[in-house]
Amino acid sequence: MKNMKNAIFISIILLAALAWSCNQASKNDLMLSEKRMLASDEAVSPEIVSARSALTSDNVTTSNIEPKVIKTANVSIEVSDYLKSRQKVDSVVQKHKGYITNESFQETESIRSNNITIRIPYQNFNALLSDVAAIAKKVDYQNIFTQDVTEEYIDVKTRLDNKLELERTYRKHLREAKNIEDILKIENKLAEIRSEIESAQGRLKYIDNQVNLGTISLYVYQKLEYKYIPEALPSFWQRLKEGIHSGWKGLLWFIILIFKLWPLWLIGAVGYLAYIKTRGYLKSRKKKEKKEKKLKKKAGINPEIPE
Repeated sequence: MKNMKNAIFISIILLAALAWSCNQASKNDLMLSEKRMLASDEAVSPEIVSARSALTSDNVTTSNIEPKVIKTANVSIEVSDYLKSRQKVDSVVQKHKGYITNESFQETESIRSNNITIRIPYQNFNALLSDVAAIAKKVDYQNIFTQDVTEEYIDVKTRLDNKLELERTYRKHLREAKNIEDILKIENKLAEIRSEIESAQGRLKYIDNQVNLGTISLYVYQKLEYKYIPEALPSFWQRLKEGIHSGWKGLLWFIILIFKLWPLWLIGAVGYLAYIKTRGYLKSRKKKEKKEKKLKKKAGINPEIPE
């Protein structure tokens, strides 16, 4: 009986120890999962990116990427006949599998010109410049510029490879995640990584486009001889007709102006009548006084002595 109790007691202790070890193992697994996530976050730190870049770019990327050089040119040519030369430019561009993206035509009394922007495959860049020079009567200038973007391309490509590897790591964690909180954190991180991946891919496409297609800014012009063209004057009868019409319009405007100023005319008329009446009154009074003086003089009375 005593041995049986001892066996039961030992069994209980073993079961308790087993349960504790399982619980501890579960905690250790959770901690390990968190450490893996932190390690994935640290994978994008500058130190680890530099280390990974050293492996990928030196061993794989650099050896597989050709030099990336962007070529542009500015050319100005004078031609004898603009219309024919413009057709030749179109033929040359089509011959070398390029295309025109923009043009600006202008014509004055002394010059006919056009600014043309051409995109041309990199391998046909120099050939097109040679054919354009053959069209010209005179080449004013031809400036060629190159920009080496190989280092930038390798840097962006390396960061893209790192982000893709990091995205695969997070997707693996997402499949292994067991609670909602971890799943949401991983999905948010995946969205950030995907945005950075698309940005890097867009930059690589832009660089490839600029490298694969060179840009030529072509200015084509033709000098024109100045020709005097006399101004066409109207005939005598036409000018006479226009003069009569203008005079009639002026008369109508004068009459309308007179009617518009009727208050001034009314004031002037009243003032004039008042002036006439005042003048007549003063004149008649003066005549009366003069007549009285004559009568007094005839009667022997001195008009200067008051009565």
